[in-house]
Amino acid sequence: METRALIARPPRRALAAGVLVTALLGALLGAWFVSGWSDVRARQEQTRAAPVRAADERAAELARELRAELEALVAHESGRPYFHYQNLFHDPRASQGTSVTPSPLASGPEDKLVLGYFQIDAQRRVTTPTVNDEVPSLSEPTHLAEHRAFRDGVVRELASALAPGRAQVAASSWSVQLDPSTYAQNNFSNQVYTQAPIAVAQGPVTITVSPLEWHTLPFAGAPALVAVRAVQTPDGALSQGFVVDRTTVTGWLAAHAGDMVATLSPGDGAHEIAPGWQVAVAPNPRAVHAALVDAHAIARGFVIRFAGVGALGALLAAMLVVLVVRAERLARERSQFAAAAAHELRTPLAGLQLYGDMLADGLGDPDKARDYAKRMAEEAARLGRVVSNVLGFSQLERGNLSVNAQVDSLGDALRDLADRAQPALDRAGAVLELDASPELRARFDRDALARILGNLLDNAEKYGRGADDRSITLAARDLGDRIEIVVSDRGPGIRDVSELFRPFSRGVTADGPAGLGLGLALSRSLARAMGGELRYRPGETGGAAFVVELPRA
Repeated sequence: METRALIARPPRRALAAGVLVTALLGALLGAWFVSGWSDVRARQEQTRAAPVRAADERAAELARELRAELEALVAHESGRPYFHYQNLFHDPRASQGTSVTPSPLASGPEDKLVLGYFQIDAQRRVTTPTVNDEVPSLSEPTHLAEHRAFRDGVVRELASALAPGRAQVAASSWSVQLDPSTYAQNNFSNQVYTQAPIAVAQGPVTITVSPLEWHTLPFAGAPALVAVRAVQTPDGALSQGFVVDRTTVTGWLAAHAGDMVATLSPGDGAHEIAPGWQVAVAPNPRAVHAALVDAHAIARGFVIRFAGVGALGALLAAMLVVLVVRAERLARERSQFAAAAAHELRTPLAGLQLYGDMLADGLGDPDKARDYAKRMAEEAARLGRVVSNVLGFSQLERGNLSVNAQVDSLGDALRDLADRAQPALDRAGAVLELDASPELRARFDRDALARILGNLLDNAEKYGRGADDRSITLAARDLGDRIEIVVSDRGPGIRDVSELFRPFSRGVTADGPAGLGLGLALSRSLARAMGGELRYRPGETGGAAFVVELPRA
């Protein structure tokens, strides 16, 4: 025997539903992926750009603060008198007589942003407030070597570029009038200090001072920010100014940049602190790395969500297709069941009608009337089994299939069943062999057991019709923990048992005996309802063997 399901190939509706659902799911997932991935890319760009954006914002803040510092420095230095740029000077506000005093800048720059002050005359002679070559004792002794190194650097790198006399007087310049004595004492401050006679001019003296202007010039081997102003005196023009301490500025930036890296460099940019100078801030490498990790996490999270939703959608689509397949298969099974039921019912009904008409009309051999009645009884029993299987399966589907298992004599029950089945099997050409001890007892329901064994014996007779040996064995034995009943035949056996006990599946070829495909499914359910089991195993001498296991008494 071969097990063959009623549905041999996927139904067209299921294929159409599968294609439609797959296309719809693919379109939805594809649209979501395209839009979602675009959003992921945008969020990744924002995440990766966040450290750079923060660094740019920090650069703007630092440039604004440093620019304010430099503007305040220029504003303060613009009001400084021109004679502060020399080592000694005469302050007319302090004394009206002949006197000089050290410059406020003689001990070094007052502001931490200033590296040093300088003054250059038309002959490119350079002086600084901290160094007095004519009166060395007046030079600031602290850091004298550094002060001289600064002056030498101005001589070497700035004197030629900043020597006065080339530029015109700026329109924004202002004039200061000094009395002749004040001008002479400031012009010859060292002679006043040494009490040497000085010449005093007649009439007031006018000094013109230009505003400080920023220049970018090389100094100490690197570009430097230099503030310079022009001073016009009766004795010639002067260039005065100061050099910004780049080291101090760099330290200030480092102290205010936090965990970022700030640098000061020449050039024009968005974060300018002075003409030709800008502040640049590089993001913290750790922040950049963290941003890259976060950007990767954004993509990974979307892929995980997409995969999860896609898997859920595929699962739901598969469940929908399965429902369509099951619905169509159930419809076809019920249609084929109706046809098979009609065929199964027509055969016993035809026999009943035939023998009933013969008895009613007095046809046939009167001596065989008893035999006709027996055949009618057999056909009625066969009809009863068909109806019983249908009703039993209906109860099984509704979930109200029940049995009343009690301890009883299993040997007597099997003998009664064999006696009732023997005549029909004899007329079909089959031989029933009973092997059961009368002393066997088990817990079972007689009606349920009769339905189970009736189905098994009927199947053994039908499927063994083509065998040379038509004998059927009904055997029972005590295995200690359970009672085992075996119905075996000598037929062709069953090759595929994967769907043997599924409703509407039959162990038959296309040209085999007709049937509903409900007997084995119902029989297994009845066996389990009694606390037992029904299973198949190949026969020891060929054929098929069905084993009913029952609990002991």
